[in-house]
Amino acid sequence: MNKILRLISTTFLLVLLIGTAQGATITIGPTNTQMLSNCFPFGNGDSWTPYMGFIYQNIPAFSLQPGDTIAFDLGQQNDTDIELEIALAATTVNGGTVQSGSFTTVVTNTQTPQNPRGNTIIGDYELRFTVEQPFDFPGGGLIIRFSNPSVSYAADDTCNSVLVGATNSDASGYFIEGFVRDSDGVSPWQNIRSDALAAFRIINQGDNPSIPTLTQWGMIIFIVLAGLGAVYYLRRQKTVKR
Repeated sequence: MNKILRLISTTFLLVLLIGTAQGATITIGPTNTQMLSNCFPFGNGDSWTPYMGFIYQNIPAFSLQPGDTIAFDLGQQNDTDIELEIALAATTVNGGTVQSGSFTTVVTNTQTPQNPRGNTIIGDYELRFTVEQPFDFPGGGLIIRFSNPSVSYAADDTCNSVLVGATNSDASGYFIEGFVRDSDGVSPWQNIRSDALAAFRIINQGDNPSIPTLTQWGMIIFIVLAGLGAVYYLRRQKTVKR
């Protein structure tokens, strides 16, 4: 009986571990943190529209679920709440600049993020948007695209230089390029730039616990069934010995 109880306890522990194993924080920051003289897209709500974005390479794989976080680092405060649409897409190849398939909108402009105007602390990634739609990223090249500022943010026509980021020569190897005032939001991009590329952070399930993914559920079911099978086997062995 003690063996059975130990087996059940072990199975339960494995289930808990699998349910939380996907939690991770991924920070994509420059080797040499820079406070750049740039107000796009977090210090001005209209001059970069209709689309702008940043393109990265060598990004680890991650899976976002509703309730997770995508965060950016500001070094100064903006004078208006930052409300805009954020969409994500992988690139066709790592190091490339062409989106692979359609963009997934993970944040809408009706959301007011945590610390909506930023702060003066560099490195805390305080501008935190809550993910609204799931997005699975296989790793490699990533595009973060911004568009559709809210009515109040679109009225912010001042240029507050708030962005913390890097140039594409940064030793981290993450940063490729940015684009501003792009007319259609898909490659080929317009108005390419090699500087003022935003650092960002992904905070997902371990830090903000959520429902396990389908893959996790499969592993959980397998372990539970294996545990039940072992319990049945041990009971049969005990019956045979009698």
